[in-house]
Amino acid sequence: MPISENEKARRRALLKNHYDVENDHDIDGIMATFSPDGEMLYNRIPFTNPESIRYAHGLMGFFGTEGAFEDLHNTIDGEHFTDDEIIVEGRACGKHVGEFQGIEATGRNVELPFVAFYHFDKTDKLVSERVVMNLGVLVT
Repeated sequence: MPISENEKARRRALLKNHYDVENDHDIDGIMATFSPDGEMLYNRIPFTNPESIRYAHGLMGFFGTEGAFEDLHNTIDGEHFTDDEIIVEGRACGKHVGEFQGIEATGRNVELPFVAFYHFDKTDKLVSERVVMNLGVLVT
């Protein structure tokens, strides 16, 4: 069944809000976009409750003062729709200042390409965020 233009607009608006609070490093705002039973899967690592989702965002640097990346921000390069999700092709950009998933800080500005799948429920909350991010630039 084709996705209606209204549904596409709803998903785009919800996604924009999620990215805006991430890029503002507003952890409470980030968490407010998630359903209480929402989950996040980052490179096949599950974060299945609010505490672990908050922790994962902190590891990346979305608290603004701590984390593996400084001045971290996400950019959307493309979007696609399925029956249930909005899919984003994008980049996480920032300075790699701390250890991340066993990779020591490089001190370099980096762009980490990713594909992410977002599923919002009927109450406009994020119930599933699945991200596959290429970390290869951190080791080259």
